[in-house]
Amino acid sequence: MTAAIVAGSTQISARLLPHVPPRRLLVPGMLLATGGLLLLTRLTPHSSYAGEILPALVLLGLGLGLTFMPVFATATAGVAPRDAGVTSATVNTAQQVGGSIGTALLNTIATTSAAAYVAARPHRPGAVPAGVVHGYTVAIAWAAVIMIVAALTAGLMVTAPAPKHATPAGSQVQESVG
Repeated sequence: MTAAIVAGSTQISARLLPHVPPRRLLVPGMLLATGGLLLLTRLTPHSSYAGEILPALVLLGLGLGLTFMPVFATATAGVAPRDAGVTSATVNTAQQVGGSIGTALLNTIATTSAAAYVAARPHRPGAVPAGVVHGYTVAIAWAAVIMIVAALTAGLMVTAPAPKHATPAGSQVQESVG
């Protein structure tokens, strides 16, 4: 997944962002990530890593990789150089806080779903492992719904044009003063 994120952000998103509006990377990226999440909702206690988990993680990683760069570029676009540090810190803080809240929410959903699954099958052999996987798949399904809402929101509300003066690596070109 990490390799797919790196490839999506450095090899695809960084090369396309100077030429296309951010939403043209955000929406497909989020939809790819949603596809990976939806594949993970089919997990069972007997799922194989190579056949079922790895493909989902690759899709999820590529989608997230496509999404990260335009999110940060859009959030920091047009900021005065003197405010760049505080803006970047604010964006990073928002990402960390959002990730923490999302993790807490999805963990609560997973735990509650797993507990309800096991409670409904008190004497069934294998109920605990099946319940844990069930809890994960329910939480992942909710994550997919959230990702679709994010894709719709980005598609409708992010209207920024392609960044001006961006290099293929995504860094800003400094104009010479002559």
